[in-house]
Amino acid sequence: MHGAVLGSKHSREDYNAVMNYARITPPSVKENYVDIAGGDSSIDLTEAVGGVVFEDGKISFKFTLFCEKDKDRMKNDLHGKRLKITLEREPDFYYEGRLSFTGESMLGTLYELNLDARVKPYKMENQITIHEEEINAPKDILLINERMPAMLTITARGNIKVTYEGNSYELKTGIYEIPEITLRDGLNRLHVSGDGSVRLEYRKGRII
Repeated sequence: MHGAVLGSKHSREDYNAVMNYARITPPSVKENYVDIAGGDSSIDLTEAVGGVVFEDGKISFKFTLFCEKDKDRMKNDLHGKRLKITLEREPDFYYEGRLSFTGESMLGTLYELNLDARVKPYKMENQITIHEEEINAPKDILLINERMPAMLTITARGNIKVTYEGNSYELKTGIYEIPEITLRDGLNRLHVSGDGSVRLEYRKGRII
């Protein structure tokens, strides 16, 4: 039976809880429509700010526990906290959100707990994607990203020029996070030149 890791706590190992289910509700699109007075349809401004954005998603859990002490301890440890959530059935990803216990019941000698997690709209890869290049001549670097926009962490050594989407940045030895260098869904192209090396790091995320 699959379980879940909620922050530093494991549902089965720490509470002897059986996870009956973890049901995921995808995030809604933040839609923006403007009505055309006296005309058909409406103007869709959903992507006017540069792309589709989303509401939070939700994971609904149901756990069965075998003693009242474990049930009370689980509620006390987790209720109201914002935590990293990993489902054992998806070991390569994690979610991030706030936990709320929404109900409990008793079935014979067993206890049932209902838990909702309001989570970010993306499930993130546990492993950070890393790309390293030695730079001694101009070259293009191609990076593939998932649906979640991902700002690069760039570690530069030497004197490096990075061009992305028509904008150029002169980098000396150091670590940089430049909001304008945020990877989009699909293939992203960076043009680099100069003398030295670059290390590019980012975390991919998929729509839940």
